[in-house]
Amino acid sequence: MQQKRLASRAARWAILGALCAAPSAFAADGSPWLGAPATGYLSLAYVFQSADEFYTVSGEKGPTPGGGEDLEQRTTWLTGGYTINDDWGLDMQIGHATSDFITGPGIPAEMDSYSGLVDANFGLTYRIFDEATGGLPSVAVRGGVIVAGDYMTGNINALGDGGDGLELSLIVGKFFTERLGFSAELGYRNRNNDIPENYFTNLVGYVLASERLSFAIDYRRVDSGDGLTIGGPGFSPRRFPEVEEETQMLGGRLFATLTEQLSLALFYSHVLDGANTPKSDVIGASVSYSFSAY
Repeated sequence: MQQKRLASRAARWAILGALCAAPSAFAADGSPWLGAPATGYLSLAYVFQSADEFYTVSGEKGPTPGGGEDLEQRTTWLTGGYTINDDWGLDMQIGHATSDFITGPGIPAEMDSYSGLVDANFGLTYRIFDEATGGLPSVAVRGGVIVAGDYMTGNINALGDGGDGLELSLIVGKFFTERLGFSAELGYRNRNNDIPENYFTNLVGYVLASERLSFAIDYRRVDSGDGLTIGGPGFSPRRFPEVEEETQMLGGRLFATLTEQLSLALFYSHVLDGANTPKSDVIGASVSYSFSAY
């Protein structure tokens, strides 16, 4: 029992640091593990992503649409979380981004750069079962509210799709030994403004190397409902938010706990496959501060 408590507590540190690792196309990860009641964290992250190739609807790779040579985005994320009691937790994610499209012939100069607030995400998690109290995995349900940012849409390097909405996910996690753990999140996301619905999957494996150093490997997938195809029937630049976009990503994360309150994280992700989406590389770093309200 003591080992399970130690593993669960260490896992929470890793997951709190991991929340900032999500690239801008994804909402904050859900977690089946909650911190101690009346404790929380704040985390600041910088994320850079770039692509010079694009996955078509058939899954084939080609140059970015319109003759662009490179598509880049820089995002600063502020995330936070607070555990209300043994069963309920809050989380939030807000950010500001700048995107650049190094254009080729025929692309208007005004499409080169955009900046603004990106979509915010506010979540509430209910823990159904805690593995520290029995042999079953930790299980939780998370509901989230998406608030669209103040950016322009209708271009390939828009900071998002410009829609408000809701998401719901089921999260399961288990530490099989004191050092090795795994979590899986399956969810559904629905936004307004004719944006296709999303079905998303987040799979994460954890290795707690020591009390201060942890690693994680994660696989993320987003599948969209029916939507438009870039360059296909009915498509025009102003209808970019209505595109059927699908993405598969593989990434790694490194976490270092410096003090009882301060931790650092480094992360990298790569788009493995997709449709109507850039073949991006994502790299970033975050610093997190934990606190107690009692």
